[in-house]
Formats: sequence, structure tokens, C-alpha cells
Amino acid sequence: MRLEATRTAKLNKHDDYELVIWTCIHGGAHLANVALHKLGITEESFDLIHSNIPGLNRTVPPDAAGMLATLKSIEDLGPRFVRGPEPIKPQDVESCLSAYSRVKAFAEKLMNG
Repeated sequence: MRLEATRTAKLNKHDDYELVIWTCIHGGAHLANVALHKLGITEESFDLIHSNIPGLNRTVPPDAAGMLATLKSIEDLGPRFVRGPEPIKPQDVESCLSAYSRVKAFAEKLMNG
């Protein structure tokens, strides 16, 4: 994914933490949509913007629900550190990147299945 390639090649995860978080939010949403399509939970014409927008209005399997909860944990960093005044700590960035890796691994498993 180009967002991830740019993030890893050009951004410093601590100095550029706002962009790192944003690329994880945006890239994670794309990966979540791929996973939801592959699982047949959503049609290819339906994409989430965030983990809960628009609402799915249906039950999802526990593994997909877990992936969406992981994406939500990344999204929750935006108001705190990208748009908010809370000071960032290195472990916050590491947590974001770890969560993104889990969302990515879930989607890749389905894509490469």
C-alpha cells in the first residue's frame, strides 16, 4: 500500500507522529474494507470511512469484530494526538503501529487465503 510505503520510507515515526497516526487510520480503513468484502459482510460498493461510519447494522463474526475494534483503537488516537492537545509518548506511536500491523495481517490473510 502506498500510504504505508510512504510512511515507512519518508516519515519519522516520532517527529511526524500526526501523519503516522493518520496513515494508520486511513490505511487501516482500506484494509478493513478489503477484509469485510472478502468475508462477504459488505458489498464491494459499500465502504466504511471509519470502523463504525457508516454503521454496518448487522452482526459480524468475532474475528472481524476484533479487527474493527483494533481499527477503532487507532482511530481513537486522532482526537487525542492529531487534533487534540494531549502530548504524545513513544509508546502511543508504537501502539498505533502495532494495531495497524494486526489489522493488516487480518486483511492479508484473507487476501492471500
